[in-house]
Amino acid sequence: MQSSDASMIDIRQAQGWQKYLEILGCKCIRTASEILVALVQLPFCAAAKIQRPKVFTATDLEEVEYICKQNNALLVKLEPSVDQNLSVLETSGWEKNRSPFLPPSTIFIDLKKSEKELWNNLASNAKYSIKAANKEDLRIEIIKNPGQDYLRDFYKISKETGKHKRFYIQGFEDLTAKALAFGDETYLHFVFDKSDNIISGNFYLGFDSNVWYIHGAMTTKNRRSNAGHKLMWESILHFKKLGYTILDLEGKDDARFPAFTKNWGGFSFFKEKFGGKVVEFPQPYIKIYNPLLKIMTKIAGDTIAI
Repeated sequence: MQSSDASMIDIRQAQGWQKYLEILGCKCIRTASEILVALVQLPFCAAAKIQRPKVFTATDLEEVEYICKQNNALLVKLEPSVDQNLSVLETSGWEKNRSPFLPPSTIFIDLKKSEKELWNNLASNAKYSIKAANKEDLRIEIIKNPGQDYLRDFYKISKETGKHKRFYIQGFEDLTAKALAFGDETYLHFVFDKSDNIISGNFYLGFDSNVWYIHGAMTTKNRRSNAGHKLMWESILHFKKLGYTILDLEGKDDARFPAFTKNWGGFSFFKEKFGGKVVEFPQPYIKIYNPLLKIMTKIAGDTIAI
């Protein structure tokens, strides 16, 4: 499939993503139209989530309801794609929800453009940083299907980044599960200084001719380095060379969800420098089956943070 815009199939519907969720203990079921329903097991019940399915029809909704009831799900949360007809949800008893799991907005880099076009689309300060980094004695290393040692190196600086930026960082087992599930479409990109110390790293996953920037990290002492700009630029060129068509930078700040994205200003500003297309997804929808939970949300006046 040659995806060119926001209508591409999202990685959260990939077989690799299903394998990743199953490694983490989720029960995964696919509908007749191949929509992935993930069930998080709770004591005596479950909660279901469906993330970025291509299109959700009335028939799909009926099948999802059957799956949820068969598995004693308290609720199901859907994070729609940009192509979704929202009236299908709203006329079937689904309600808007203010608590996304996934980034509600992102930036797409069109890798079908020529290298010259991609360069011309960069912000002037990004070009300056890349040129400055090219004058430094830096080394880029690209690892396909990285092993445990490379993943540990990345996780170490990822934890450092999370502590500095006050972000929650998922456990090492989450990172290894993603790498195991996606195999040869797992990529780690590092930039090293002249003493061969890691400055920065990016973790990517590929699916269906597209690639997602899942995690990024930089050592605290190198926060003001130009290395991150060089690493992203080299990543863009590398994935273009491999034949990927879209690089999803996977998240930017979103005024619709100020609490969820309140600390995203810094990396959003960084991503915006690379000249991609901003894509906004519809807000999540939820359907609650448990009567007590329905009452609680009505009292709260909203489908609260679930």
